[in-house]
Amino acid sequence: MITLFAKNKAKLLLIGVLLVNMALSAVGINKNYVIGVELTSFDAKAQGVLPGDTLYVEAGKRRSLKISNVEGDSLNYVIITNIGGDAIIENTSFHYGFWISGSSYFRLTGSVQNRQEYGIRILKTGKGANGLSLDTKCTNYEVDHIEISNTGFAGISAFTHPTCDLMSNRGNFVQRNTVIRDNYIHDTFGEGMYVGHSFYNGYTIECNGENKVVYPHEIIGLRVYNNILKNIGYDALQVCCAIDSCEVYNNQISNYGTGNEPSQHSGIQIGAGTKLRCYNNSILSGSGTGIMMLGFADSYIYNNVIVNAGKDFFADDAEMRIHGIFVDDRGTLPNTSHYILNNTILSPKSDGIRFFSTVSSKNIVANNLIVNPGSSYVYEPNDYRYIYYKPGVDLQIQNNFFAGYVQSDLCADSIESVYNCMKNFPLDNKGIDVQKYSINVDFFNRFRSTTPSIGAFEYELNSFPYTVKKEDFDFFQNTETGVIMVENKSSELLRYFMIFNSAGGKVFSKKINEPRFFMVNIKGLLKKGIYIFSIERNTSVFSHKFIVTN
Repeated sequence: MITLFAKNKAKLLLIGVLLVNMALSAVGINKNYVIGVELTSFDAKAQGVLPGDTLYVEAGKRRSLKISNVEGDSLNYVIITNIGGDAIIENTSFHYGFWISGSSYFRLTGSVQNRQEYGIRILKTGKGANGLSLDTKCTNYEVDHIEISNTGFAGISAFTHPTCDLMSNRGNFVQRNTVIRDNYIHDTFGEGMYVGHSFYNGYTIECNGENKVVYPHEIIGLRVYNNILKNIGYDALQVCCAIDSCEVYNNQISNYGTGNEPSQHSGIQIGAGTKLRCYNNSILSGSGTGIMMLGFADSYIYNNVIVNAGKDFFADDAEMRIHGIFVDDRGTLPNTSHYILNNTILSPKSDGIRFFSTVSSKNIVANNLIVNPGSSYVYEPNDYRYIYYKPGVDLQIQNNFFAGYVQSDLCADSIESVYNCMKNFPLDNKGIDVQKYSINVDFFNRFRSTTPSIGAFEYELNSFPYTVKKEDFDFFQNTETGVIMVENKSSELLRYFMIFNSAGGKVFSKKINEPRFFMVNIKGLLKKGIYIFSIERNTSVFSHKFIVTN
């Protein structure tokens, strides 16, 4: 049967549901409950909710909603969803928006049919308040198709704080099999998602007047995917204490770290106590580092696209360093390894990858495409601005592609434009085999061979129709797109690139300081005719004649 929880009579829309469920009840079918729009709390256990039942949140606007003590089982999750339209939660002063506590084996969804809609919408919460909180030992649950915005703190908070009685602490409670997917989170004051406690290694709280060190619970079995996060105040997506079977993938992150809060403004922050696979995420334009790795190691970071990480964060202060990917030892375990593979990193404020983990060993950084890192003219050798590592690091660096200059009109802040821009580089069939790391597809889920392309995208064979090789230079000209690229195979830096017309007049020049590659698009810049380009190094010059046909 269906039970209606409201102060007045149910709407006509719900009467039909009542009649249907009365008939189903006679043959033992699961019950349905409607939580009326007037209500702000519902105790599932007290109301007799059993595994397989459904809780309908009535459409309309309410200040807040707390659902507690939901108890499904592994074969029969309790479904919590909206009915009759959008269920909206909005307040300006309350200490939470939607709160689920003490519950297990449930699915909170704004779209039972998994359509791209958000039937449950948490549109505003008071100062310091999360949009959706899942705590008090919540475990074995799924959250999907929820819109959350304008929160006083995090969009989603998914963990339980340690307590003095130790019942929710490490050793007594494990949060298991948590899925957070297909949600839309935007315009938060704090984190977009805060999954797992930040202080894996313990911290001090007061218990009965005495200080006591407590340790947060661990998470086993975590999937965070297909979420859209934009205009996020702190870290867009923070995962901590996820010790095993953790994956973070296919998330779209943009304009993160809007609060410019130091140490809390990454695209993805992988905190202490975490071992994971982090892949196929797009992280576009934020104030902080694209991916911050502070976890256990034995983790895989691959196929991510990171664009403009921290580019405008104190732009005139080179000491405020922001990187594409950063790794250090705040949570690293000995005899573990980091695998950073096939990422595309474009225009970070400082280094492409900054690797500071000396506790880990046999680390591999391979097949990454790193373009235009902002820490130019700082390091010797110059390659350090692409991948910087400190002494004592055990690190294999293989088959990465570095380029220091890309015209801004070639690469805009979208995945499509980055893909089209990067395809001008000779990336195909240049990477090491990553299938042995269970990486079989690229960012777009296209198959990777044993000699994959470098970067997050798999490209077909190089499309440059005109190639000249001379000694330790390669010159590429794509007559269709107008792209010219020079590859330098010596240890000398490239210093100047110039183009002269047939009469010897200089028509283009660019001062550069690049170790490997230089690329420029001349389409629309030069008329049809014969030209000579000249590329200067410290002690040598390479010149070559080329033709512009359109």
